[in-house]
Amino acid sequence: MQTPRARIIVAVLSSLGVPACDVGPVPDSGQCLLASPLTCSKLTDVQRDQRPRVLFDTDAQFHGDPTTGRPREQGAVGDQWALIYLLMRADALQLLGVTTANANGGSIEDQVSEVQRVASLCGETGIPIKRGAVGTYAELQGHLDDSSFDGAEAVDFIIATAHVASPIDPLVILMGTKATNIALALTKDPSIAPNIAVYWTATDEPGADVQENFLPRFRPGGSGMYNILKDPEAANYLLAAPIELHLMRLWSIVPSQTTEPRYTSGTPGLGIALGAEFACSGPRVAPVAFPDGNDYYTAGSYAGAIYAAFSGNGWRSMDEASVAVLLAHPEWAKSRTIIAPHYDGSTGAMVYPASGTHQVYLYDAISEIGIGVNFVDTVRAPFVSCEWTR
Repeated sequence: MQTPRARIIVAVLSSLGVPACDVGPVPDSGQCLLASPLTCSKLTDVQRDQRPRVLFDTDAQFHGDPTTGRPREQGAVGDQWALIYLLMRADALQLLGVTTANANGGSIEDQVSEVQRVASLCGETGIPIKRGAVGTYAELQGHLDDSSFDGAEAVDFIIATAHVASPIDPLVILMGTKATNIALALTKDPSIAPNIAVYWTATDEPGADVQENFLPRFRPGGSGMYNILKDPEAANYLLAAPIELHLMRLWSIVPSQTTEPRYTSGTPGLGIALGAEFACSGPRVAPVAFPDGNDYYTAGSYAGAIYAAFSGNGWRSMDEASVAVLLAHPEWAKSRTIIAPHYDGSTGAMVYPASGTHQVYLYDAISEIGIGVNFVDTVRAPFVSCEWTR
């Protein structure tokens, strides 16, 4: 049952013609008591027409990837935060759907269920979620004529969505996972290449010189090698494809002047001062149960919980969420071109040629302050259009 206060709010919103979500009971303790129910905001004609159309390709999983030995990757939060931001900035970004990929050999349902839970916390219970590849590009490229190959649901969705786009109004694909889904889509239908712009958290250049004594799998930093190593063949296919490709390094444990893209204050993440503001922030929805037995009522409360789960030194890398913010605020970063790199399986390292004709973009000089503050402010006071509610 709703409390009297919640019933009054819903009644007032209904009288104004503003949709309100079924929020359920109010938590009986904590700051969530003060959270108002989620309401849907109306897009203006300008907002509706000018928003980039975005597809999010993710391996989001509750408590991250259990197969990696790196604690920060076990507790990855970038994908969940990116999804929260994409859904709560409907004034600036039009999320068309989410494709999933499993990067640790488990069930693809681990990714699908996490996306469903996070979307529910944002009031968007009907967002299309497509099951992607568990296997690798090498294993699957010969099965694209099969109607139900591993990843077919996501691959076909990427192709269909890209065909609605155009070179002057491309489909923006934010990739926070291995390159399998998009590589398979481009292989199955190469004609979509001019219609897509891919933003991928996958590079360790420049900046690798500060960790040159470590093999990629032992480097004491994140970088983008995680996504590359999960499917090197798909990565190389994508890096060589005739598409608009933007790369972003994830994070480094050793900030330096040569590390790119660099955050202005030297640490590519969100500090504990901002992270502390998450607790129970944002409008309230019906309780969403998570695998740890906890129920969350706001996107902010869950964002705060996973921030604290593996907080390390008090900073958390924002990874894919940084890219999501930059899609709405490109003025907070610079971009430069580099010759397209490739992964050399024999040496276990990325190769960055000194010359070549195929170029890709690399994020540079990113404003940590702008990105972090905007993300927290968005969670606290979001714009939710409820395009996908029920």
